[in-house]
Amino acid sequence: MKSEIGEALHIRLSPEQTRQLHEWAARRTAAEVEAGCEPSGFHLEVAVSGGYPSTIEAIAGAERLDLGDVEVVVVAGE
Repeated sequence: MKSEIGEALHIRLSPEQTRQLHEWAARRTAAEVEAGCEPSGFHLEVAVSGGYPSTIEAIAGAERLDLGDVEVVVVAGE
């Protein structure tokens, strides 16, 4: 996402967070396909607050996967 001043916001998950997210999503998707449903997907919720680490959760329906602290970086010139 670019701002009007030429900056981009990057949200960086660690390799372990990425592994956890892929495993969680794969289990959900397999169960939905096996049940004859179209995979529902998920969305990510990032909480950014001054003075505290940013956090991230994956959400799909009533299920939530807390992935913990996440790095949020503003990158200039992209």
